[in-house]
Amino acid sequence: MTLDLFEPAALTQKQRVNSALGEDLPPHHPGVYTMYDRHDQVLYVGKAKDLQQRITSYRYSKSKKTQRMVAHLERISYEVCNTETDAILLENLLIRSLRPPFNHANKKPETYYYISTARRGNKREFRLSMRVPDDYPNVYGCFKGHLKTRKGLGALLKLLYVFNRPIRSAAYLPSQLLNRITPQKFQLELNSQTGVLVDQFLKGSSSLLADELESSVMGITFKDRFTENYFDNELEQLRMFYTLGPNRNFRMKEELGLESVLINQDEIDDLLAIMKKS
Repeated sequence: MTLDLFEPAALTQKQRVNSALGEDLPPHHPGVYTMYDRHDQVLYVGKAKDLQQRITSYRYSKSKKTQRMVAHLERISYEVCNTETDAILLENLLIRSLRPPFNHANKKPETYYYISTARRGNKREFRLSMRVPDDYPNVYGCFKGHLKTRKGLGALLKLLYVFNRPIRSAAYLPSQLLNRITPQKFQLELNSQTGVLVDQFLKGSSSLLADELESSVMGITFKDRFTENYFDNELEQLRMFYTLGPNRNFRMKEELGLESVLINQDEIDDLLAIMKKS
């Protein structure tokens, strides 16, 4: 199905949208709308504060992406919701389950991790897992994103190692920390003061630990430029993880008034969407 090249694009779009809607216009209420092609396959799912205003706006959109979608449009359905928040939650659910071709956000399957810590003798053990473990007293998360979380934890472990025993070359790091994949379990010697900073960092309430680690690294005279660049990159990974992981979760709890210490894997996408809207 293609647009009629002998008519103005806006007019063709208007006709297609009007035909897909039928005779009854949507109400001026919040809700979710779904667009289908002639094979009744879902093209796109969207939410609206005002269904009628949002859907009819497709008649005149100049977006190339929208025009390509409207060229295949055959039918539009909608569901009225009580609030815009309800519409956000329903939209997320439908996108994750239907994975429409013209949607991008929240469509790809994500990985969610928890980071846990526990005392093991005179050391602190860090664990990365996709479920909340039973035998760890301190659990943080969940954190969204495979690479971001694993690289963030890897950077934290490397920088804590250097913080306790300064080394002049990255080659002197433990082999587990030099592997391409961050270990799921690793133990470090930490004093109680550093342990408090780690707790605040993973809760997202303070980035003082990152400041301390950066100051420590900057005070070391490394033997080569490679090691300098290596730890500069680890500091950048740590900062990025804090901003998009622990601190984002902390802000989410503050802004949305969440009482739970942990955020569940099946809730975080909806909560992020609600926070973005607010």
